[in-house]
Amino acid sequence: MNLSLRRLPRGRLRALLEVALCLALALAAWRWSADARAGWTSAGPTAAPPTAGFPRTVRDYAGDAVRLPRPPSRIASQALVTDHFLFAVVPPSRIAAVSAVAHDRRYSYVAEMVDDMDVAVAGEPEALLRRRPDLLLASNTARADFVALARGAGIPTFRLLTEFDDFSEIIGGLETVGRLTGEEPAAERVTRRFRERIAAAVARRPAAAPPPRVLVYVGFSGTLGAGSLFDHILTELGAVNIAAEEGIGPHGAIGGEQIAAWDPDWIIADAPAGEEAAVRRRLLDQPAVAVTAAGRTGQVLVIDHRRFITMSQYAAGLTETVAAALYPDAP
Repeated sequence: MNLSLRRLPRGRLRALLEVALCLALALAAWRWSADARAGWTSAGPTAAPPTAGFPRTVRDYAGDAVRLPRPPSRIASQALVTDHFLFAVVPPSRIAAVSAVAHDRRYSYVAEMVDDMDVAVAGEPEALLRRRPDLLLASNTARADFVALARGAGIPTFRLLTEFDDFSEIIGGLETVGRLTGEEPAAERVTRRFRERIAAAVARRPAAAPPPRVLVYVGFSGTLGAGSLFDHILTELGAVNIAAEEGIGPHGAIGGEQIAAWDPDWIIADAPAGEEAAVRRRLLDQPAVAVTAAGRTGQVLVIDHRRFITMSQYAAGLTETVAAALYPDAP
């Protein structure tokens, strides 16, 4: 069997694997439904106590109504953003499954907590269904068949926006998680602190300071332009995002000639944690960077991946880091 699979063209092999995955998902969902029909006793944390306002119905990103009879006590999270939101809003004892990236310290702010917990990976259907969650938070980009099978198995599944253009969308996501879980006061505390940190970062800019012209440089080949969260951060800090100024959208490719021609005052780049200094040296050694104002003055800021790509309340830390670099003399 293995030998015959190796002889298959890559396209046919991928198709067979996708069919096998769908069959596995369907079988897992059928087993779940059979268990639910027969009646089962849930394992893990006890149900959350009754809370005012439940039952409640909340519409998700796609407009689908998700009804929750009581505050969920076994919550699953399919995306890193929803991991971050959940751990900020509910006690860990109510989290039954997390994203596949939650354990990865290169990207996750909750990895240390997750490592000490008995949680499943929400993207693995069999493991997810064994946990019998009473709420699944899925990204708006989650596969439609995954969402359909989870709902078919009786799991209330809520699709949440996880790619943000601005701070208001992050706040909206936190508030939504608060409504879904019955933890509105906790969500309000997190959003209030988020707003305070952003306001303090914005206040670092001296009133008379000219707007610094900034180029975001991703992986030595790309940039983040108009419509990206990074563009919103720079705009809030009173800086000019050169990529947006040049008509580039959220993600774009750029080369050395463009960098030299645009002559940024600052270059902000990403690097794996612990390699920031090495990446900064590589950038400054590039002729296209060396001839710019940023290269000549050494105004090159390299940020570790986890902070650079964050799409949750942890964007406050990214904003503070950028503000401290652009306006180092602020009190």
